[in-house]
Amino acid sequence: MEKRTVDEATPGTRVKIIALVALISVAFALGYFLSGVKGIPKTDTPITKSQESSAHQRTTGGPPGVPKKQEQWTCSMHPQIRLPNPGKCPICYMDLIPLETGGDDHSHAASSTFTMSDTAKTLAQVQTAEVKRERAKVLVRMLGMVAEDETRVAVLTSRVDGRLDEIYVNFTGVQVTKGDPMVKIWSPTLIKNQVELFETMRQGEPAESVIKGGEERLIQSGLTREQIEEIKEKKKPILYVTLRAPISGTVMKKNAVLGQFVKEGTEMYIVNDLSRVWIRLDAYETDIPWIRYGQDVTFTVPAFPGRKFSGKVLFIDPILDTRTRTVKVRVEAPNPDNELKPGMFVTAELESEINQSGKVMKQEWAGKYICPVHPKDEASPTPGTCPESNMALRPATSYGYADEAETVPPLVVPASAPLITGKRAIVYVEVPGTDRPTYSPREVVLGPRAGDNYVVYQGLKEGERVVGKGAFKIDSAMQILARPSMMSPPQTPGSQSPSEKQEELVKRLNAPRDFLSSLTPLVTEYLALKEALVEEDGSLAEKSAKTFLDLMAEVPEAKLDVTSSGKWKKLSQDLKNGANDILVTGEIQDRRRAFDQFSEAFVRILMTFRHGFKHDLFVFFCPTAFNGHGAYWIEADENRRNPYFGRTPHKGQDMLTCGELVERIPPDILESELHKNPPDEATKSLHPTEPDPESGRSGGHGVSH
Repeated sequence: MEKRTVDEATPGTRVKIIALVALISVAFALGYFLSGVKGIPKTDTPITKSQESSAHQRTTGGPPGVPKKQEQWTCSMHPQIRLPNPGKCPICYMDLIPLETGGDDHSHAASSTFTMSDTAKTLAQVQTAEVKRERAKVLVRMLGMVAEDETRVAVLTSRVDGRLDEIYVNFTGVQVTKGDPMVKIWSPTLIKNQVELFETMRQGEPAESVIKGGEERLIQSGLTREQIEEIKEKKKPILYVTLRAPISGTVMKKNAVLGQFVKEGTEMYIVNDLSRVWIRLDAYETDIPWIRYGQDVTFTVPAFPGRKFSGKVLFIDPILDTRTRTVKVRVEAPNPDNELKPGMFVTAELESEINQSGKVMKQEWAGKYICPVHPKDEASPTPGTCPESNMALRPATSYGYADEAETVPPLVVPASAPLITGKRAIVYVEVPGTDRPTYSPREVVLGPRAGDNYVVYQGLKEGERVVGKGAFKIDSAMQILARPSMMSPPQTPGSQSPSEKQEELVKRLNAPRDFLSSLTPLVTEYLALKEALVEEDGSLAEKSAKTFLDLMAEVPEAKLDVTSSGKWKKLSQDLKNGANDILVTGEIQDRRRAFDQFSEAFVRILMTFRHGFKHDLFVFFCPTAFNGHGAYWIEADENRRNPYFGRTPHKGQDMLTCGELVERIPPDILESELHKNPPDEATKSLHPTEPDPESGRSGGHGVSH
């Protein structure tokens, strides 16, 4: 095929080629223009007013003529840090992040609420739960051991001297029933007592009391009532007397030997009834408030996995073991099949139901009376005596149970809702009536954990909804935005700022005019010392500290009354100590530490006695100074210049203007007295506007910049 050039092409073909090239050029120009709108490229095309307004809003965030708000930077870990420039956090050295500001309350950094979209709520898996009243049971876990029931142990002893002629129970571990024969004894004393009974019966009709006395001696010697009736019927003594088991149980110890001659009181057998046992448990100190007499206890033993045994609390030791910080709890448990062996380890659980005030409840005993030694679920509605122990019944409230009027269930929230920091606990409450999901942190007073819930004593109302799942995610977002959160408690209406706390500690005292006038050069030298620390000029700081001490000696403290004089002496001593420390230390950081004590004492003096200038003095607080401990200083105006950091950047961050105004100290001088001293002379050292020919210094605060 023959190739053709553009010039050789037909007129129709040339038109198509030109149209295609034009279309490509237009597309390229359109793409370049669209990409340029996003970056606002330079152009020679005139811009209309509407276009200029639109561009201004894109660059400044607002309409033309309205200045952009000053941007602040904060630390995600230390939201109290507020700096005007980006950089590093002066505490943890993390990168600062811009602090969100906005027109509505929900986006403002000081807002105590957090708003999110429905989509964000779904992605964060935030779920809420209703605050409601329901029965709450505190689970207490304890460890212990099976032990013998001390009330079910008996000893078979010889009550008279005699010889053991026959042994019926010849080894330990034998199960005996009450009344079973144990040994046969021959005793001269028993024979003698029987003969005396026969002689008494032969003497006509003896008094009934005499016969009763003879029978009682035989009973005390170990014979039973049936044996005595047999002796009286046969009218001849029994030479060999059988001694029988005192209780039913297991022979735990055998001392009887065939043919042995025993003395009165000799211990022959020990029988233990193991049909009921004790469980001795150790309860931790923190669990003691939830354990009460008569509560049900379930426990397991390793020998029977999967089996659960039950019992009731019988006794709570009133003394705490200081070595283990535990209290002994005794539980009585049935053991009909003798499966529980003394010495077995036990893991026990106890559920204690509590009411809204934190008191332990037992609904079966509410307002009733119980036996002090035999706890049973059934209780008497009226006072009386226990049929088993014959002891007086006692009210259940005497054992720490709530009475009938205090059985209202408590408020509970899911256990995942509270964020616990150790001393504080907060929950995020859903704000009702909002277009978007909004949550507000609230500090609460928690009770014990009850299963999957926490009991709430204060801070919430029934029917409110709290974040049960996803609370930590919301709190993390609040911390990043420097809003009140788990780590930064909100400013409540009753809380106080540092200046308010300072004001509480300072009592206003009156002082004569001469005394106030003597404070003026002290303020001047204080500001010079402060500026020396800003400029890190050690020699000037040393000179100002020495001058300050000399000026203090000229203060007419003798003109103060007794109360004011005592206050001045205490605070002036702190001033002297701080000034002396500034003199003896050489490093700038050591001088700044000494200035902290020095400055706080001077703030207290001025707040106590005021000053003689015509305008306020300003107290600033730097929360970042000294690793977050904070420090105060005084300025003559609202332009802060931080003496604790100065001009030198701290960890890459300019800290010269770090600080917040916390207090204004007004003057204490009459308006008529102001005219006696010209304002220029009174404030020349504070606000000089022209060079001082004597000092050679000019600029703000009396020092050169």
